[in-house]
Amino acid sequence: MTKSFKLAEELAKQLQSLGHIKHAWFTTFNLNMDFFERHVLSTLLQMDKPRSRIDFELMQQKLNGSIKEGRKGNANITANMDVKVFADQRMYDASDLKRTAIEVYGVNPALLDGGRKKVLNNSTLFHPKVIFLQDEEGKAILGAGSANLTLSGWSTNQEVFTFQCIECQHQVEAIRAFFKPLFEANQVETKISFPRNLRSEITPSDWCFVHTFIKNSSDGKHKTLLSHLLGHSDEAARDLVVWSPYFPSDLAGFIQRLKSVALPHQLKLHLVPDLVENQRMRTQWSEDLLPLLSDESVRFYRSPIAKDERSELCHAKVWMTNDKLAIGSWNFTTPGSNLDVDSKGAGPVNIEAGIILANQQSIKTVLTQSLSITEDNFMQSKELSQHALEVAELMPVETRVVFDWQTLTYHIELLKIDDDLAWQSVELHLPDLDAPLHVVQAASETVYATTHKLPQEPQALLVNHAYELVLTNGLRYRGFIVEHNSMMRRVEEFESLDDIFNSLIEGRSLESNPNASLRSAILGNDHDWLDEQEAGSLSEPHPSPTLSYFRMFQAMDSFEQRIQTLKSDRMIEQYAFVVPGCLLEMGLKIRHELTENANVFNWYMKQEFNLLVDQVKKNANDPDLKARLSDLRFKSKDSVIRAKELQNSIGSGQYRSLIKGKCNYVSI
Repeated sequence: MTKSFKLAEELAKQLQSLGHIKHAWFTTFNLNMDFFERHVLSTLLQMDKPRSRIDFELMQQKLNGSIKEGRKGNANITANMDVKVFADQRMYDASDLKRTAIEVYGVNPALLDGGRKKVLNNSTLFHPKVIFLQDEEGKAILGAGSANLTLSGWSTNQEVFTFQCIECQHQVEAIRAFFKPLFEANQVETKISFPRNLRSEITPSDWCFVHTFIKNSSDGKHKTLLSHLLGHSDEAARDLVVWSPYFPSDLAGFIQRLKSVALPHQLKLHLVPDLVENQRMRTQWSEDLLPLLSDESVRFYRSPIAKDERSELCHAKVWMTNDKLAIGSWNFTTPGSNLDVDSKGAGPVNIEAGIILANQQSIKTVLTQSLSITEDNFMQSKELSQHALEVAELMPVETRVVFDWQTLTYHIELLKIDDDLAWQSVELHLPDLDAPLHVVQAASETVYATTHKLPQEPQALLVNHAYELVLTNGLRYRGFIVEHNSMMRRVEEFESLDDIFNSLIEGRSLESNPNASLRSAILGNDHDWLDEQEAGSLSEPHPSPTLSYFRMFQAMDSFEQRIQTLKSDRMIEQYAFVVPGCLLEMGLKIRHELTENANVFNWYMKQEFNLLVDQVKKNANDPDLKARLSDLRFKSKDSVIRAKELQNSIGSGQYRSLIKGKCNYVSI
């Protein structure tokens, strides 16, 4: 048994051979979000394990990257990282706490194509465990094996995993063929490019990326798992060694089918099962196994690698011949081996993947502990049912929810899988919507698509990244919302308007400002972090300087001067809507002051804020950005502006008109 989190250590080692990571894509059968964000994502970002909500937000900031302005006014987001996770939608719990805005997709295998649509159905499992890493220069590494993105997969189980550098075109072709159906099914438009100098010719030492979407090609570049292992050979007999924790219920029948695939060669099978309580395989005994055991065409062995006392399961899946070594997600079962992948519906097929390498060692080195098999080494039906994989039903409605932080808009698409389902029985619950969305659609229509723009920036979505689909029969389904333009998430704020003005007057940067903290909407449930902050505060709080006309005018002028230095709409957008003390936050705090005390000072502050917004609009070029900036202004019809007592406090109508002209105010 390898020590805990050795796979995380290996991932860190692979990252050292790459530059800044541009793309990091993961596929898994089971998914635990808390584990992934704490241990895998932190390793990917080369950061310490997060302990509090602020640590997760720092991780998200690193994922977002930064905006770099060019001399000509253009701007690009640099050092951002594209992280995507694809998991079988039945095998992850969207009730898990998700703390970042990484993209997580629940996969319905029956909706994938990839040239295999005829053999994929509701019984198909999305089972590959793949990691694709690519840096900004195009250099890439592919990893594949048996480990799911769970604590047991990366810690307590015995697993096998390999990472390989991408060196030639046929490897690139296989990678594209694997991710293309995932991207098409989830309407992902991400494109990847590779260096043009990658080798095109095939050499015997090349590793191959093999998966369910790969088909046997006439030029021999691509083959299925069994074609690689049991295809043409000059050997009279073919030895096949397989490590697997799971086996088919009709083990003898499956073996006979494998033998037929291996013809005209004689197939000799060497099986290394994971034994429950060091004794029993996860399948039933059959008398049909006797002739196979008698002629020794099938032999069983104990693993040459001893289990660690903390390990309950050897989850490794390894297929080995004298010349090839396959490491991946392939169990020794009909769907796991993709035996019927070319049979057009003859049998179940899972979506699997792995890497096949040239075998550098003799198979005899792993067949050192022969196991004499009897009926006692097999499970009875009751125990077998206890160990059987429990897979929930697929969602009756394929649900895609995308939220765009830039436009504050939900994009929703529902695809009816169950034809008998009535649209009126469906409602969708989304963060920051007071009422669920009800589907208004003709019964004959299978697709429902809509958008919903929020009237103000969301708060619940900052911490709740899931939607909930509720049917009138009481069934509930949860999934993760895909978030775009996460750089526009406003996560920090100042405690008061005084603090904003003070930072502006003293010339401090608003970004990474020590006086800013996470918004209360984010910290609301992070009690451990709040307690830690309170306990760690030893000094007495310093009173904020009193707001005055001079300080208010000075702060507004300082903000305007900062805007004048910005060359791009992207940076203007950040100062308007995102950074601590941005126009959006300043306006909210001024509105609060007006609501609490509609005095003359606050009235002037409102007017100066509107002038500031107008000035920022002049610096912006994009019409959509200008429109969003206009929405920040205080309107004349606002109740806090038209308060009678405030109008009277300012002075007579003639005096107010004088102020309007002298100060260029729009309304009085």
